Amino acid sequence: MARTANRRRKSEEQLLNKESINSFQTAIYARISRDKKEKPSDSIENQIALCESFIQKSEDFSLAGIYKDIAKTGTDFERPDFENLMDGVRMGKVNCIVVKDLSRFGRNYTELGNFIEKIFPFLGVRFVAVNDNLDTFHMEDPNKSLEVILKNIVNETYAKDISKKVSSSHQMRIKQGGFICGAAPYGYVAQKDEDGIRRLYPDENTAPIVKEIFDAYLKGLSTLGISKLLLEKRVYIATDYRKFGKAVSDSEEVIRIWQPTTILQVLKNRAYAGTLIQGRNQKHLYEGKSRERLSEEHWTVTENAHEAIISMDTFEKVQEKISEKAAPIKRSRKENATAKDDTIFRGMVYCNLCQKRMSVHRQLSGKRTVFYFSCNRFGEYKAEKCGTAITELTLQNTVKAAFDTILSDNKKSYKAYLDGYADKKREVEQQKEKELTEIGRRISGLSRLQSEYYEKYVLGDWRKEDFEREKEHLHQKKKELEHLKEKQIAIFEEEKRRLEEKHKYLKALFKGKTKKWDKEFVKAIIDKIFIGKDHTVEIKFNFEETPVITEKLGRKTKRD
Repeated sequence: MARTANRRRKSEEQLLNKESINSFQTAIYARISRDKKEKPSDSIENQIALCESFIQKSEDFSLAGIYKDIAKTGTDFERPDFENLMDGVRMGKVNCIVVKDLSRFGRNYTELGNFIEKIFPFLGVRFVAVNDNLDTFHMEDPNKSLEVILKNIVNETYAKDISKKVSSSHQMRIKQGGFICGAAPYGYVAQKDEDGIRRLYPDENTAPIVKEIFDAYLKGLSTLGISKLLLEKRVYIATDYRKFGKAVSDSEEVIRIWQPTTILQVLKNRAYAGTLIQGRNQKHLYEGKSRERLSEEHWTVTENAHEAIISMDTFEKVQEKISEKAAPIKRSRKENATAKDDTIFRGMVYCNLCQKRMSVHRQLSGKRTVFYFSCNRFGEYKAEKCGTAITELTLQNTVKAAFDTILSDNKKSYKAYLDGYADKKREVEQQKEKELTEIGRRISGLSRLQSEYYEKYVLGDWRKEDFEREKEHLHQKKKELEHLKEKQIAIFEEEKRRLEEKHKYLKALFKGKTKKWDKEFVKAIIDKIFIGKDHTVEIKFNFEETPVITEKLGRKTKRD
């Protein structure tokens, strides 16, 4: 009897050892940057092939997925497939990551060291860099950890060096009149000269149109007037010119209009006077920082960089005229920015024609401040403004009338919900606990079965192929149950969130009957408000399935 017990205990120990060895659900991660000097051996295909070969040599690993980021820098970790990989780690689908070498994983030694020495150990993740002979599963030697950090420093130094070389190369080209941006400004084409530098040259098809825009503005036409003029002459916008290869439409097709804001950008662009302004933005590649806007003193300005389309005298006269027109608008914006009072509907009012947020305007009526909303955007194919508008007072009266209607129609059901909220929340928690306990019980049952199957195999009752087949079947069942568990948790959490949000919303509704409305209250009960040109207002209240459509001033309310 004792012999049988010993044999069973031994077989269970072997099972535990076997499970610990074969428990690595392994993901391959590969990355390649935009650097043209990347070695051929660093191609995505070669990285994956090397990692697959490594995995196949050992029974420790079971391939769970392959993740790859193409044309992504190693100086930060904001990469789409890397984030997918980490989602897999957090969900328990991956507990081992294999890369060709450390540089493929990242070139920022501080962040990389943090992953290897803190994040991965905390998450129970094994990390393997094949060509660097690094395997955290066997990394007990502190000298090995130091070696990893030193190698990471070398990688980051390389990244800094590349960043500086790219920056220096750009600066040199800019000083020589080179154009380092993407598409050339409308009216120009970018061509490489014999010295290999890309420069701007007037485009014979579109340069005359640029001249016409400047001349028309000096003659008194507004940006909207110029937009209408170009539409009458059937002039393609810049993107459509690049698409079709011709400046003017020669058919009866409907063409897109030049937006007044685009025309204003053309009128302000110093490139048309022969001056290149570049280096407005900067990105430190080796630090992985996002692009940042530089102050004007750090811009690179190159006078007479290319042939001018507009004379400097004409350009300066246009700038003076633009400044004169912009002065009242700037004063108004400054006053609005420093004003202490504000509208409670700011950021919530949209145009029902273009679906964009409406502008807020503030003006004084005697000693009282009056707010109103308007949309002066232009359609894509028509030189006409949306023209929707509403005053804050009209909007507030309209929304309050709709609010009163909702509260009156649903008062009983809302109160019943609030009274039963605690019981409903407790019921959801109990149901969640019941379902998760049942799933846990089934997973434990599968684990016991796995032990029994292995014991049968060790004792010679089963052949190896039978054991492997049944083990894989159990493994798949456990995976399905783990996935079901995650799914159920997400469903219950979402239901709990909705219960809490609706409770908060309904409490706010009843308070709104007596309290003074403010921004916080409006945000609690309303999602968006859409203003139509036909005197209609569409209000999307939080947790109301259908929006309320009403006429301005709340004269008539109806459900859509």
